Amino acid sequence: MSDIAKILDALARQPIELRKGTPIVELDELVSAVVPHFGSIEWEPPDSYRAALARWGAFAAHRLVPAIDMKQGFDLLDADTIGAVNADLVHLPEGTSFDGSTLVTTNHLVGFAEAGHEAVWCFDVSGDGEYPVYYHHQDEPRARVLATGKWVDPDDARPDFRSFAEWLETMTAALTAPEPPRWLEGLGQPRQRFVDRRLSI
Repeated sequence: MSDIAKILDALARQPIELRKGTPIVELDELVSAVVPHFGSIEWEPPDSYRAALARWGAFAAHRLVPAIDMKQGFDLLDADTIGAVNADLVHLPEGTSFDGSTLVTTNHLVGFAEAGHEAVWCFDVSGDGEYPVYYHHQDEPRARVLATGKWVDPDDARPDFRSFAEWLETMTAALTAPEPPRWLEGLGQPRQRFVDRRLSI
């Protein structure tokens, strides 16, 4: 996918901390590693995500943000960590309810990149093709009602990013900008939304 190649080339040309993993990522291992606490998840790595993994494998990209004196960015998960991150930070246990009666689930989400602290970038795998991407925080789950599939928060019907490629381009633009956007400082915190923060390179 030429867009992914262009984005990764732009990322590689910048003086940020970039750690590349093994270029061979077994997609079947990624899929089988994601096991929710109840029920099951069926998903296929979307084309843009496959293209990034085929070129670099799992990788991490971070930039020092002087205002908070911290490195902010993301870690694209490999098969060894994707299962644990989803189990620990994304998937709710069976019987979870926010109001004491309505059961909710996050089994529609598959976390693919750490965003810092208890935050994870996730695919919404309830559809097909290029899955939309959500910023999901453990303390503010992007959940759906188990019985109906409706979003608990109707505002979540609009994803943060329409695809992995759009997410990667925004993250690359943020990490390589001469003046990083202020939202970069907030990665890892709850209540973050990115619908109006999408960037281009």
